[in-house]
Amino acid sequence: MSFLTRLAGLLGLSSPAPAVPPPGAVLAATVTVPASLGFVPVAIHFDLFNILVNHGGPATADEMSAICNARIKARGENEPELSTRLASDTLYIMAGLGLVERVAEDCFTANAITNHMVAMPSAQHGALHFTTEGLMAGAFLMKKLQDTRFAYPFAEADGPLQYAYRLMGQSELAERHTYSIMETQGRMDSFNHFMVGKFLKFGTFPERVKSMGYDLDGALAGGAATDTSAGSATMVDIGGGRGELLLEVQAAYPYLGAEDLIVQEFNADIDSVPGVRLMKWNYKEEAEQPVCGACVYALQHILHNLPDLDAVALLQKISRAMAPGSRVLIIEYAKNLTYTSLHASMIALYGGRERSSVEWRQMAGLCGLEVTFEVYVKAGESLVEMRRIVQG
Repeated sequence: MSFLTRLAGLLGLSSPAPAVPPPGAVLAATVTVPASLGFVPVAIHFDLFNILVNHGGPATADEMSAICNARIKARGENEPELSTRLASDTLYIMAGLGLVERVAEDCFTANAITNHMVAMPSAQHGALHFTTEGLMAGAFLMKKLQDTRFAYPFAEADGPLQYAYRLMGQSELAERHTYSIMETQGRMDSFNHFMVGKFLKFGTFPERVKSMGYDLDGALAGGAATDTSAGSATMVDIGGGRGELLLEVQAAYPYLGAEDLIVQEFNADIDSVPGVRLMKWNYKEEAEQPVCGACVYALQHILHNLPDLDAVALLQKISRAMAPGSRVLIIEYAKNLTYTSLHASMIALYGGRERSSVEWRQMAGLCGLEVTFEVYVKAGESLVEMRRIVQG
């Protein structure tokens, strides 16, 4: 059941024909959501989604808190317990968000979204990220703009999140990048788990790009086909986390060995990636891309974390390392109405943004590159290929 359908029912507007809620009702339902989102970390902390799914049927708030507290006591770590009142309010609010189903006054059951979050744990880690760091950054966005006379866009380590910590007197955190703040607070392991599966999978990387009409076989061929350097890596995944993308490539192209596939990371929580080669590279601090002439340089959900100038600086470093036939593959979400909330999150958290075809072409031109392939989808990951401009 959609959010608007539920809203229509609550307002008594349900009818055989689809009802359109009054504009004021839609407005109220939209702008009162932030406080509800603040309860999502509570539900995740007490593992309410998993408990509800494992319970296998309707459960009251009292039953939920009893199950939760039994687990807490069994761990014997003197953790705070969950009161029935907090369980009741949290589950009620989760039902309003559509994350669980309310079947009676104080009785709840799992729905498709609850089951998805349990089957795909990365989705819960993502929900925690956007309702913790994201919600806090959004709350201080206007205050940051007002106090800086609306200076905009934000620098990557001087945005609303950093300003929030500055106003709270935590000056050390106020000087740090969002990822560094999360690492200090012990939050990066959760974020890394989110990046493994994100909120959902759209198929493997080879399947996705081939369905868009992209010639991945040709891109990975190397040698004379692409004028790439002999003996260089076939594919480099920059900021590739735990190597999921390259492992999907390896599964589709089993002739590629670990020496052909490089994950470049500088995340302290990632010290090995079985099956591929892990290389430490901090693209913000180190001058040049150390792998020259690779067939493919992949950037999956990296550039939308960066302000324009930083994104251009990274692309320039890659461009200087490319052979004439090398390609940059950018995997991001399209700048369309499906992803306005993600666009806002990137701005508030990192000073980044989603980008349009016009913006990608402008950035490419500043880096001696040109866009040679692009497909933008309404929902799901889009693909942009850039290659070096051939002179003459």
